Amino acid sequence: MPQPHSEASRILGRRLRQRRRELSLNQEQVAQRAGLNVSSYARIDRGHGNPTFHTLIRLAGVLVIEPGELVAGFTAAHLVAAPDAWPSPEGHRITH
Repeated sequence: MPQPHSEASRILGRRLRQRRRELSLNQEQVAQRAGLNVSSYARIDRGHGNPTFHTLIRLAGVLVIEPGELVAGFTAAHLVAAPDAWPSPEGHRITH
């Protein structure tokens, strides 16, 4: 089952894209400098990816920005509900 996209992913993608454009870089350049596959970076840049902590640190380095600026202001409300809180097809809460 594909993971739903969160508001946090969309905001992060927008922040990365804005900074990348400020530096006049394309997705391929950022991906190569960060040691990422271009398609993986493109998903993050479009707000459809969920990068690891290490990936965020590498991207921040490439984009010459503090990692905290990329995630500033995020709260649990920006995240998709955890899978164990998703309702079952019958409308009951699924617990593990």
